[in-house]
Parts: sequence; C-alpha cells; structure tokens
Amino acid sequence: MIIDIHLLGYLAKYSPTKQEKFKLELPGEVTVSRLLAEIKFPSDMEKMVLVNGRQANNSTRLADGDEVFIFAPATGG
Repeated sequence: MIIDIHLLGYLAKYSPTKQEKFKLELPGEVTVSRLLAEIKFPSDMEKMVLVNGRQANNSTRLADGDEVFIFAPATGG
C-alpha cells in the first residue's frame, strides 16, 4: 500500500526524503505506530497525527491511499 505523508515544520527532518510531503510504500496491514517506526520517528516525541483529516492514535489502521499529517502540537501561554 502507498501512504501520502506530510511531516510539517521542523518534523520534516524525520522524512526519509527530507521533504515535508512524500509517499511511502508499506506491505500488509499497517498502523500509525508501524508507520512512525518505519520513518524512525522518535517514540517519545510529542505529536499530533491526522489520518484523512481525523485525529488518529498509534493503533489506527491505515489503508492504501490514506493521507497522514504529523505535526507538533500547538502550545500556548
């Protein structure tokens, strides 16, 4: 399956292509957790994940053609 991934802002440094937007081909059933492991995204880093515009967690299953956005959560003061 092919997933469209967007690593926004400074998180683009975790992109295998060093680009904010890229495609990744993954075999079999894949979860957000597996996708993050594939791109070597630090497991302890704060992040928000959207799959097709909906908030997702590590156990969210992905399907061919899904669009995944990963970005740092907003902070305020």
